[in-house]
Amino acid sequence: MKLLFIAHRLPYPPHKGEKIRALNILKFLAAQHTVHLVSLAEEAQDLRDLAALQPYVRSVTVQRVRPRLRRLLALSALWSGQAVSSRYFHSQALQRRVDDLIEREGIEGIFCSSSPTGEYVFRSRHAARLRSLPKFMDLIDVDSAKWREFAHQSGIGSAWLYRREARHLAALEQRLGREFDQLLLVSEAERKYLDAASAARTQVVANGVDLEYFAPGQGQPAQEPGAALVFTGVMDYRPNVEGICWFVREVLPRVRTRCPHVRLYIVGRHPNRAIRRLARVPGIVVTGIVPDVRDYLVRGVCIVPLWIARGIQNKVLEAMAMGRPIVLTPPALEGIDAQPGRDVLLARDAEAFADKTVQLLEDPRRAGALGAAARKQAETRYAWPQILRGLADLPSGAAGPLREGAPDSRLIRSDGVQPVTRAS
Repeated sequence: MKLLFIAHRLPYPPHKGEKIRALNILKFLAAQHTVHLVSLAEEAQDLRDLAALQPYVRSVTVQRVRPRLRRLLALSALWSGQAVSSRYFHSQALQRRVDDLIEREGIEGIFCSSSPTGEYVFRSRHAARLRSLPKFMDLIDVDSAKWREFAHQSGIGSAWLYRREARHLAALEQRLGREFDQLLLVSEAERKYLDAASAARTQVVANGVDLEYFAPGQGQPAQEPGAALVFTGVMDYRPNVEGICWFVREVLPRVRTRCPHVRLYIVGRHPNRAIRRLARVPGIVVTGIVPDVRDYLVRGVCIVPLWIARGIQNKVLEAMAMGRPIVLTPPALEGIDAQPGRDVLLARDAEAFADKTVQLLEDPRRAGALGAAARKQAETRYAWPQILRGLADLPSGAAGPLREGAPDSRLIRSDGVQPVTRAS
């Protein structure tokens, strides 16, 4: 099948959960289809990494956008019946290139990653023809439910905006359920947030983890002696920011009554102002982006204090694969097949979180046993080849049988890479 793969963010480098998932699905589909990748690119670094995708795709079409300008443009959605995130990720310039590619290459099927990319199907000048093609949407999470949750935990002004976004995304999700052949979700728990008709078209495809890259013995331990805690993630993402700020405010002082010299490493790209302020607290290190996150995962106990969490947390899977001891909250464990007390330690409030963290800091044998069990569970449940086997059953619909053999691994054609300097 000549498959058009539309990603809302270029799936390389794989430094965010959604990009990791999109890249692994892309690789899997490329073994059975001729794939043409279309995506936005928010950072100049993304354009320098295009060669890494060449073994998997016949062509790449990229629209370079400026996030700050896109955010301003996206606000125009407030005066329309469109979700702000749909407006942010829809580029008119990229739409024209998508439509040209559909016509030029004779596209036979479409795979979309993240609900806003459905707009490229609905707004296509070939929309009538596309209705007869097999179409698949990886929702990942049900975004409308996430924005409703944000609304419940926000002030009046923000809550209005979040409720509006939830309402319009729910309408988009319902349309996707009607017009796409199949929707993918990252966990069974997400199904309950969809209407009955859409839920009937869903397939659960969990996140996986690279068990060779994230493995015990990988990473360089720190030179500094003493106990350490590690939190990883994109550090301008609201659930990460609120979660680690809660930990520093409510949990860390309790931990330090028993382990006064423990260090906390907050590891991840784009630390916002609230996170940078935490670096003023003695014993807290805010790293920003790092060359290799494994060098920090091996330093101590991994903590995942999230109270808003959707889908499956890649940070948990990576720590499990590394054989690290983990303390987490119930939302952070949702969707992950790990047994509390055997594979991870679950904490439902600040006092329990502090107590279980101290247990692991004071008992290396207990921490080691927990990490070993976590690694075993990761091997059993979360190897990417095992996770993605279900995608082999995606129906080919009107496009005919799957293409035999490996993907075309020629160099990406120069006319396939189309970066531009401005967003439209």
